[in-house]
Parts: sequence; C-alpha cells; structure tokens
Amino acid sequence: MSDVTSGDYSRTPESQQKYDFYGGLTLAVVAALLMIGSFFTRTPVPLTSRGAIIVFAATGIAVAFGWLRVKNQQDFYGGMALIMLSLIAFVASNDLPGMRGFAFGPGTAPRLFALVLALLSLVVVVMGLFLPGPHIGAYKIRGVIFIVGAILAFAATIRSLGLVIAAFSCIVICAAAAEDIKWRETVIWGIILTTFCAFLFPYGLNLPFQLWPRFN
Repeated sequence: MSDVTSGDYSRTPESQQKYDFYGGLTLAVVAALLMIGSFFTRTPVPLTSRGAIIVFAATGIAVAFGWLRVKNQQDFYGGMALIMLSLIAFVASNDLPGMRGFAFGPGTAPRLFALVLALLSLVVVVMGLFLPGPHIGAYKIRGVIFIVGAILAFAATIRSLGLVIAAFSCIVICAAAAEDIKWRETVIWGIILTTFCAFLFPYGLNLPFQLWPRFN
C-alpha cells in the first residue's frame, strides 16, 4: 500500500492515527452493545464479566484518541476480536449452570474455553502494543465464509448426525479457510480433536450428546 513506509512495518502517522481512531471507536461501540445485552439475561451477569467489558471499551477509547499506541495492528485488533468473542461467550452462557465454584455443568465447557481464549488473546494484544509488526492488509472473504460455514454446519448436524460427524466436519471446514491447507495433517488433527471431544463432553462433563447418527 502507498502509505506504508519503505523498509519497516509502519504506516504514515496520519494513516495510523485515522485507522486507530475508527478501529478504537468500533471496539468501544461493540463493547457498549454487549454491555447493554448483558442486562437482558435471566441470570445477572457477574461483575467480573461486566468489568472486563468496561476495560475492553476503555482500551478501545484509549486507542481511538491516541492515549494508547498500537505498534502491530494485526496482533492488537486480532487479539481484541478474540477477547470480544470470549466476552460474548461469557454473557451468552451466563444462564447455563456449571462452573460456579467447583460445580460442573452445561456451562462449564464454554466458560472454561472462553477464559483460556481470553488469556491467550490478551498476550497477543500486549504484543501488538509493544512489538512492531505489519499493518492490517487487504480483507479476504475466504476465511469468513468457511469459518461461518463450519459453525452453521455444526449447528445443523449435531442433533441428526451426532457429535463425532458434526465435530469432524466442523474441523475440516474450518481448516479449508486457509489457502495453504494440508489435507493429510488436517484429517489427522481432525481425528485427534474429534476423539478428544467425544470423550470430554459425554463422559468428562457428562453432557447429553449423542455420538453417532440415529436412524430410528
């Protein structure tokens, strides 16, 4: 792109400021919408989750007005997007029982995975603030199509075809989002992850998932 300084990863100061202004405001607006949605759940959302949403919005505002400088836009905004996904998972699964103290239930897995995702994403965000890196390039629709398609395919097949087929299909479709996909490695990892899910959810978490299709 023409606004990239030759020999490094930086944009021109004007382009960087403009991009971060709109990017930071977008983060703040999304956080505000999530905060509003948290008041419509049947079970009150914990103060820790709402506090995290407020911190997320404050970070976006700080970036928008230049109080917080982003050095690696790909890492920072990508990490913030994943943190927002984790916060949405916490709010959406708030009505599900489980993971209250040491109690396990239907809400245990989504909240546990959301917590791990948020912590790992936080590391990426911090790296984006302190380590220089490439700016965000041209937007590609391929990844969005396959990732969203994988989610929809899982939702459509989990009841009729069972967890094994639904999970394996979801993994393969997600992998197809990459342009340099290697099918042999994808199938191997798909089998490993599907096996893990087949033991974790029905037996480890005692969730009522059927493993295989029902033909009756």
